[in-house]
Amino acid sequence: MSIGAATAISLEERLKKIDHIQARRYAKLTGVAREIATEGILRHLRACDRMDVNPDVAAVREIIDDALNGRRVFAETLDDRYAA
Repeated sequence: MSIGAATAISLEERLKKIDHIQARRYAKLTGVAREIATEGILRHLRACDRMDVNPDVAAVREIIDDALNGRRVFAETLDDRYAA
């Protein structure tokens, strides 16, 4: 078992490691905007993990901005469960 698998951290904690400003913005979200942002950020983090790259602060900022405006925008996916 890897250390990463044994240590689960919350989305808020992971965002703090990426950018504390975006973590604060995310923490202020409620309702549908928070749901949209959560889904978008999780997709971004999964994609970054798959490609073994660091998460992009600008992408997280854009996801939160879109969620605040009620836009659910995602990249294409092969997994139909997450298709927009």
